[in-house]
Amino acid sequence: MSAALVRLAGVSVRLALPILLVLTFYKLMSLAPPLPSAQDEAPVVVPLPHVSGEVWDSRGHVVHQEPYVDAPMEDRDSVLGQAWRAVYISVSGIDGGRREVSGAFFVPTGPAPENGWPVISVAHGTTGIGHNCGPSRQPDLMGYAPIVESFLADKYAVALTDYEGLGESGSHPYLEPRTAAFNTIDAVRAMREITPAVSARWVAVGHSQGGQAVWAADELNSYYGNGLQLQGSVALAPSVNSTGAADLVRSGSLTDEQRASFPMALVGGARYNPNLDADGFLHGAADYFREQLSYCEPNDDQSTGGQIGTPAPVPWRQAVNRLRDANDVKPSSPKDVAALKDALRRVALPQRPLDKPMLVINGEDDAVVLPDWVRFAVSGSCALGGQIEHVQLPDTGHIDVVTKSDQMTQRWIADRFAGTPAPSNCPAGDGGSSANGPS
Repeated sequence: MSAALVRLAGVSVRLALPILLVLTFYKLMSLAPPLPSAQDEAPVVVPLPHVSGEVWDSRGHVVHQEPYVDAPMEDRDSVLGQAWRAVYISVSGIDGGRREVSGAFFVPTGPAPENGWPVISVAHGTTGIGHNCGPSRQPDLMGYAPIVESFLADKYAVALTDYEGLGESGSHPYLEPRTAAFNTIDAVRAMREITPAVSARWVAVGHSQGGQAVWAADELNSYYGNGLQLQGSVALAPSVNSTGAADLVRSGSLTDEQRASFPMALVGGARYNPNLDADGFLHGAADYFREQLSYCEPNDDQSTGGQIGTPAPVPWRQAVNRLRDANDVKPSSPKDVAALKDALRRVALPQRPLDKPMLVINGEDDAVVLPDWVRFAVSGSCALGGQIEHVQLPDTGHIDVVTKSDQMTQRWIADRFAGTPAPSNCPAGDGGSSANGPS
């Protein structure tokens, strides 16, 4: 195991809270109720937006950059060469318009190889839906510093996008996959403008919301990734098709974790889907917490465990307890359920064939993105001709899939940059995947 992996494994407890703030409480698996069953439905393929030539040509252009002198890494001197915070141009996946997106950018120590450092574009999981919720806006990178540090130790440059609307301005279109994909790809373009020491060769790595982002980036690479050389993508616990959540909401069967995150998903989704009415679902306690979703500021109350300065967009422990007890997340009418399902189908993946190989890893005990949902999406992508290695880890949930899959992920990335043919366990001819462990 490399030193980077030892370091990453050693910070698993620290990663559990900030990678996905929705999950700030822990449950003994032996006491956890069985996961609900809710069948997903096929995605609705949404046409790509029109992008003007002027906007197209501006993708990745850096509007502002500054040295990131206090990057929060334990072993900064040995792994970090240079770092920057920057604002760059990207494109809305909704209207094709120009957007300014913030992010953080890192190169490792030492002289760059002849063709430049290979790049990892990290697409983060859910950190919030309000201003300053992006990792580059927070003093601890929202918990992503150990992951960045591990990639730097393995001599990769790292681009970490905040996504549209999670910087100082804009409105974040939560779980809208085209926007997140464009932001993830353009972060590599921005990195190449910031420093000539990086290569055009890159791999996309994402968890949860970020898993959806890198999956979409792979699908859209042939359309949007010109001038760059995507080698493949790694999607961990990807939120690629949650259409079954509409039926869980209708029956009151959401898991505690899903119920805690649902108000944020609903408010974020209603921003770009005019047919989705948050008022049709959020009542009482759920409606109260909606008001706290529009910003990320340091907190010093019990919601952050008493750690002054810890970023927390929502007091999740309090939200989970109140929503679980009151079950205030419920539809007002069947029409609301139908609108929710339609909205979820429009952001579900796959929508197009993959352009490059992909590694998909999820856990059997994931109570946020249900295992059946990931299998359904993998099966659909395989049927479209995707080259996927799908691994489902036993005794693994939504958060710990990151650390439990680290060795597999690191090997897969190294093999892609080395030019080794990518494995696939998509069944030949029947368009599905049935992997339950490493293949």
